Amino acid sequence: MIKLVLLSDLTDEENKEIDRRLLSLFDDVNPSIGYIPSCSDLNGKYFKKILEYYNKLGIAKVDYFDLDLEYDEQTFTNIFNYDAIHLSGGNTFYFLNLLKKRDLVETVRKYVNNGGILIGVSAGSILTTKTIEIAGYGEDVDQNNVCIDDLNALGLVDFEFMPHWDGSEEIVNSLRNYARAKNTIVYACKDGDGIVIDNSKIELIGDIRIIE
Repeated sequence: MIKLVLLSDLTDEENKEIDRRLLSLFDDVNPSIGYIPSCSDLNGKYFKKILEYYNKLGIAKVDYFDLDLEYDEQTFTNIFNYDAIHLSGGNTFYFLNLLKKRDLVETVRKYVNNGGILIGVSAGSILTTKTIEIAGYGEDVDQNNVCIDDLNALGLVDFEFMPHWDGSEEIVNSLRNYARAKNTIVYACKDGDGIVIDNSKIELIGDIRIIE
């Protein structure tokens, strides 16, 4: 029973179909979302945008849980009582390193397998795949400044996710080479679009290219 929402980015332009499907995943009429940033957001600049997005959807309980500078193990465990967890965008290597440092990869995996909803944006979406290797592929890549060697991630889906696709065939051709070399499938997603996975059903919302 896996429920995932994989987004490239939250844009100012509304995607009402994604919003509708996201809300339909919740069983509770007053759902709660725990937000995990890819690194500490000490002044709340990025969290504010997320809070506004969910508040517009009618979701009032959205709380911040830090894995980085303000991490508190006892407080953080409360996030697994929330209806959904939101994994933010940012540096994918740094984010995965934090999850491994706090020994949370298996815990998050169990949370999803037990019915918790996982919402990823950009790096957060990449983390749901088997490996984050694609985050370092191409021109505009994340830098592996933490020198993490084990790039295995949550492994909740059997494809890889490339956010911020600009719609160009040049990128598609490059990703096709990557897919062939790695014997994998890549979903390229434009900003504002996304993928909703509800159990075994995969819904592509917007302009998304499947590259085999």
